[in-house]
Amino acid sequence: MSNSTYTPELAATFCAAIADGGSLRAVCAKPGMPSKATVFRWLAEHPEFQTMYEKATDDRADAMIDEIVDIADNCRVDADSIRKAKLRIHARVEQAQRMKPRKYGNRMQLTGEGGGAIHHKVQQMTDDELDAAIAQATAAASHDGNVQG
Repeated sequence: MSNSTYTPELAATFCAAIADGGSLRAVCAKPGMPSKATVFRWLAEHPEFQTMYEKATDDRADAMIDEIVDIADNCRVDADSIRKAKLRIHARVEQAQRMKPRKYGNRMQLTGEGGGAIHHKVQQMTDDELDAAIAQATAAASHDGNVQG
């Protein structure tokens, strides 16, 4: 039976289970824990719980990333076990990317100085100046081994 009476102690116990990597569904299924409906009601009615829950879900992403190493290290060396481990790892990476995209996301975001917008400067060049700049950049890149040809 789900506990529906909000107490700071129960809220802290619930959030600790979430932060430890538990899903909302799994934690709510544990004896003495609130139902999902109760959790959603608590989120609406108790700002301090909302803050704790947001921190717990943020911490859960870190717990999932930590778990990835354990999954890889403890995987048996047979094809079925490796496929299962890859699936488990992929699911945790995907979930962590959704929960903490700034930390675990795979998108690269470019920003300018101080994290602001990128400002572009347009410099007027003659054709000869442009050709010289291209030649200089090409020479530098070929010296560094960056030009493929």
